[in-house]
This record gives sequence, structure tokens and C-alpha cells, in this order.
Amino acid sequence: MKKILLPVMLLMLMAFAACDKESYYHTMSIIKPLQIGVVFADQNMDTLEFYTTDNFAITTNQSWATIPDTIKSGNIPNVYRMVWTVVAPVVFEPNTTFDPNDASDPNTTGKIRDVNVQINVNGGDDWNQTATATFRQLYWLSIERPTAKYSYKEEQINSRKYSVVTGAAFECEDSATQFTDTLEFYTFGAWTLTDGTFAHPEVTSGEAGQHKVPVTIEQNATVAKRETSVNLTSRGVTTPIKFIQEGKKEETN
Repeated sequence: MKKILLPVMLLMLMAFAACDKESYYHTMSIIKPLQIGVVFADQNMDTLEFYTTDNFAITTNQSWATIPDTIKSGNIPNVYRMVWTVVAPVVFEPNTTFDPNDASDPNTTGKIRDVNVQINVNGGDDWNQTATATFRQLYWLSIERPTAKYSYKEEQINSRKYSVVTGAAFECEDSATQFTDTLEFYTFGAWTLTDGTFAHPEVTSGEAGQHKVPVTIEQNATVAKRETSVNLTSRGVTTPIKFIQEGKKEETN
């Protein structure tokens, strides 16, 4: 998931809602995110987008997610039948709640966390409105290969039950004679990749962006299955990637 910071701006749009010339038209609605905006643990920014006809103020309920002072509030020109679109960056601190050195279940150390971003609009004439957008920050990095194995729990939201993601594990499954594999990931900061006991990344560091890293696999000369992990780190967030290698087949007479 690649996020590009849009310039902070106000875009003027015509409002085609019916209203007579003696009354002032009021409206406000969130455009993005439509439901919940999901961001990765090392992601430093996403955008909030909404339209309004009136002055606004934006606040968050968590200290790890902030709105720049330049766009925390704004005065909207009182222009007849004009609607303005506001695009505001939401700045995130890295989610470092996961401890890769903890041998327990990752779901007990990693924490998916939510922040509510509230938009308060004051249109005068006894017209005020509030809307809330939610951003959900994962505790793992954006890894595309291997594919994540998610864990879930059931939650009831507005009288309906949903399966909600609570964690993710990343595992490469290799044969005993396999000698290469590949990792694919996207980071929002400079990254490093550690070495495993039998899995050796050909590149161990780089800058933010999309990456594809070949991994040399030592062949397994024993019949026992074995495991090793390499740690991908970006902006202080570490996500382990496990390599599981089958043992060689026993020879039969």
C-alpha cells in the first residue's frame, strides 16, 4: 500500500443542492476514508478528505496521530452555493508495540490501534455538524511475499457480527532441495534485513519504497524440518519473516 501525500488544498466545487437565494446552503461529509483507513506500522502519513460549506476544526483522540497546525482549522469563504473540498494530512508515529524478541504469541505483544479524527463544522445560523473518520494502524510492515497468514476474532458492530483481523504472520515454506526464494515488501522508511541460519538475503538494507529481495536457501541435508527467521525493520518497526524448510526424503531400499 503506497501512500502519497497530497498538497494541502481547498478545492472549490459547485453545490447543486436546491436552495433559494435568501437562505444559505450548509453541508459537510467525509470523502476519504469511506469506512476505516488502514495504515501500516511504519507508515508516516495518510490523508483525510471531506467537503464542507463552512468553517471547520479537526482534532484527533490519540497523541500518536496528529494534524499539521496549518490545516487543523480553516475559514471557508461565504460564497453562495459553493462547496469546498478539504484534503488534510494525518501524520502517524510508528507503531512499535510488537516485540520481535518475545517468544509468546505475536498477538499478545503486537497491538492494532485506532485513532478517531473528528471534524467539527460551524456554519452559524444554529447549524453545526460533527463527523468522525477512523484510521487503523497495524503493527506489521507491508510485506507482499510471503502472503500474510491472518488471525481473526469475532466482533459485534451495530448488531452485526464481523471477523476482525487481530494479527499477521509471514512464512516462507521451502523444500529440502530449494536453493532460492524471494521477499517482496514496501517500506515507508529506510530498511534493514537480518540474516537467518540457513536463509541469507542478498540485499540487507535500502531506502523507502518497493523492493524485491532474493534469498539464498541452504539445502537441508537432514530429514528433520527446520525453521529460521529474518527480521525486516523500518522506522523502528520490526516484522519477522519465518522460513520453514522441509527435511529431505528418507531413502528407501
